[in-house]
Amino acid sequence: MQLKNFFKDTKSIIISIIGTFVLLESLAVIAVGYAKNTEINNYLSLSSPDFKSHINIANSYLSEVSKIFYDLKINKPEITDIMYLASKEKDKVRLDLLRKKLFKKLGLTYKYMHKYNVRQLHFQLPKEISFLRFHRPNMFGDSLVGIRKTLEYVNENRTPISAFEEGRIFNGFRNVYPIYKGKEFVGTVEISFSFSAMQEILSRIDSTTYLFMINKKIVDKKVFASEKSNYESSKFESYYYDKNTLKDTTQISLKEVDIINKDILEKVNKRIKNDELFSIYYNNKDVYDGHSIVISFAPVSNLDNKVVAYIVHYLFADFIDIINRNMQLLFIALSMLAFILTALFALVLFNERKKQKAIHDLVVHDALTKIYNRHGVNEILNQKLEEFKRDKRNLSIIFFDIDLFKNVNDVYGHDIGDYVLENITKLVSAEIRSSDIFARWGGEEFIIFLPNTKIDNAKEIAEKLRQIIEEHSFSSVEKVTCSFGVTQLLEGDTKTSFLKRVDELLYKAKNNGRNCVVSALNLN
Repeated sequence: MQLKNFFKDTKSIIISIIGTFVLLESLAVIAVGYAKNTEINNYLSLSSPDFKSHINIANSYLSEVSKIFYDLKINKPEITDIMYLASKEKDKVRLDLLRKKLFKKLGLTYKYMHKYNVRQLHFQLPKEISFLRFHRPNMFGDSLVGIRKTLEYVNENRTPISAFEEGRIFNGFRNVYPIYKGKEFVGTVEISFSFSAMQEILSRIDSTTYLFMINKKIVDKKVFASEKSNYESSKFESYYYDKNTLKDTTQISLKEVDIINKDILEKVNKRIKNDELFSIYYNNKDVYDGHSIVISFAPVSNLDNKVVAYIVHYLFADFIDIINRNMQLLFIALSMLAFILTALFALVLFNERKKQKAIHDLVVHDALTKIYNRHGVNEILNQKLEEFKRDKRNLSIIFFDIDLFKNVNDVYGHDIGDYVLENITKLVSAEIRSSDIFARWGGEEFIIFLPNTKIDNAKEIAEKLRQIIEEHSFSSVEKVTCSFGVTQLLEGDTKTSFLKRVDELLYKAKNNGRNCVVSALNLN
């Protein structure tokens, strides 16, 4: 009986020990599981906007490259003359001669543009008629009405536009510019980049894997039947891959990407239906020895702000591997490891934010003068306009540029030109308030936003700046002057109308003989 009770008590003790262990183990599993999921989700919440910011930087760079080609090679009299004649010509034979002439003029330029990953150089006549596709010179004369919103926009507004758009042959990150002969609109030209161009820029940042996929309905509706071989179905619902972007990289091969996509298919299809920017975590012991992988999906919108494509990024997430290893240690010694894990995460988070800030500062500040650039102003201007309209406060603007600055560069050289720009920045910065927003708008143009300032005070400030600059000695440059436009935010103003008005006032100042200030509340 005693032996039986011994075994019974032992059994109860063992059961109690096991029960207690199971309970504590369960609590540990729950705690570690919760901590692990929290850490990973925090990392993912940082991955998506970080990825999107890289895309925006790459897109801005490509737009700047297209503008350089437009300014240096296309916006020239010999090109605009051809487009002018073509816009007037009805005879197909003479039109063909003009087309061949244009192709001959820019053929070598187009080959050179390929080095910068320009995929399409495409000229169109007014009313959106294809005139010359350098990438398909034998395909011309087709109407692009209803196919290309960017062309419709430029034909209507006569201003350049940058947007992603599917075309008859290729999709592209398109930059469309109006072409003028004098003041007469004679057509448009498009310089566009495939995703491969962006892919190359992004790969320089982290040498990882990127894919590009586009909505099937868009491709089926717009692309010539003969050109649909440029696409193939992806694993994701309703999307094609752009074949030109299917490239093996040093990190994850396309074969492995295909396996990953099959595994995440159901989860991704639910989210891309909602046009989301998102990142998901993937781990499979049979894929790259169980390395953690983060897959980020960034939506790409067209000119109508509709999501028509996705950029997909596959990145080995070493940080998530660190989380997993630390969680294993946390399971053994939960209390001691909690502090270490928190400190490690805080350190990584700090580094991520530091990197984002560094990238942001590069984007929004002018490299020469260190003040805001146009990107920086645009980033904060909409917010400021809303604040001042809501609170009924005054906001004035000064827009000025350096008179005959080209002569400074031509006579004294660009080093002296840069010296003048830097010194004008220092002179102005010393005279304005810390609450004022001062930026280099581009080239020799500067802009100042003056919060809580009426136009009369703004005009006085502009006049003072004009005198200081005029009286300042700029080393070997005998004299530097500036012309100023000044206005104040009015009820009903938009950012566009506000900036346009002050730009026209600056133009008046230059027409009035330069080195003067012109101010007005409106242009009537």
